[in-house]
Amino acid sequence: MNKEPRRFRCGSVFPGVAAVLVAAVLFVCGGGRGDAPPAEKFDAVSEAPSATSPVTPSVDGILFDSPEEAARQALELVAAGDAERLSRLALSETDFREAVYPRLPASRPERNTSAEFLWGMLHQRSRHALAFTLDRHRGQRYELIAVDFVGETTDYGPFQVHRETVLTVETPDGERGTLRIFGSMLEQDGRYQIFSYVTD
Repeated sequence: MNKEPRRFRCGSVFPGVAAVLVAAVLFVCGGGRGDAPPAEKFDAVSEAPSATSPVTPSVDGILFDSPEEAARQALELVAAGDAERLSRLALSETDFREAVYPRLPASRPERNTSAEFLWGMLHQRSRHALAFTLDRHRGQRYELIAVDFVGETTDYGPFQVHRETVLTVETPDGERGTLRIFGSMLEQDGRYQIFSYVTD
């Protein structure tokens, strides 16, 4: 008899912050279902930039040839408990400030929301989420079966963001389940990068 894959939970719960600011960050950093309003609520952020939009620098982080390659690397580092190398896989502050932030509605002068503020929120939540994941899954060896994006994909012009990344994995005992160890993935020219480790 076929059984539904078991879900290996790795989400986390943190104190609430101002809803509007959380939504702005979660919209691009991989919040779970229901955590962020639909794309149209963000002043057409899902639309591709016009020809008159300023050129956005390319993302210059660790890019992989496929989502599966990135996921396998992350799973290996989670098993090893290597928080430092996992942190380097995710979007850096420089890339967030120079490549992502200028494309967000929050960057408009009338919003009065700085890149430093949004990055600080994202980075803090990502670090806490990663620590929780490592506590729960350190030492666990999972074989990757599939990578699926169950959330929206937004085209930002030079890159796209795929939300709600779900990994289907198998344990050494042959038990299959799903994991969410990072939230979104950023795609640029057919290559992929982990956005952050926020999954809730």
